[in-house]
Amino acid sequence: MFQTHQDLVGQVCHAVCFTEFTPAKRERLGFVNRLLHTFCELDICCALVNAYPSYIAGAISVFSTGGPRLSLLYFARVASPILDSIYNKVPSFQIGPFSFVLTDNEHFENFHDYSVYAITLLEETVEVLIGVAETSSITCGSKSSINFVEFLWEYTIIFAFT
Repeated sequence: MFQTHQDLVGQVCHAVCFTEFTPAKRERLGFVNRLLHTFCELDICCALVNAYPSYIAGAISVFSTGGPRLSLLYFARVASPILDSIYNKVPSFQIGPFSFVLTDNEHFENFHDYSVYAITLLEETVEVLIGVAETSSITCGSKSSINFVEFLWEYTIIFAFT
C-alpha cells in the first residue's frame, strides 16, 4: 500500500494525501507526533490504535482506556535492539528523547505481548498500553506502517469486540 501511495503521489502530485484532515482535538497531539516521528526515524513499524486516534478526529469525546492511559501503541515484532527492552519488559529505559518506565506490571504479567509504560518527554508523562504483534506475513519498517495498521485491523481489532 505504501508503494502504491508513493506511485500515485508521483503521478498526481499530492492529491492523494490526507491533507484535508485537521484534528478536532489537540490534547497531547505534540507528544504523540514526536513519539511516532521518533520511531519512524528509527525505522520501526508502529501504529497507535483504539481510543486516541478517534478522539483527535472528534469521533469520541474521551480517550480513557480504563485508566489514565493514552491508547494502545502496537509495535511489529522484529529483531531490533531498540525494541528488546519492550519485548523483555525492562523496568526502565530510554529511546531517543523518551524515557520509558514500566507500570501496572501485575495486571499484564500473564500477557507477554502487552505492557503499560509511563513515557516521559521533557516535563510531560503519559501512560501508554504497548502491544507487540507478530507480523511474519508482512515486512515491517517505518515505510510499512500503513500495511501494519491494515494487518492490525484484520487480525487484532476484531477481538476487541467479540
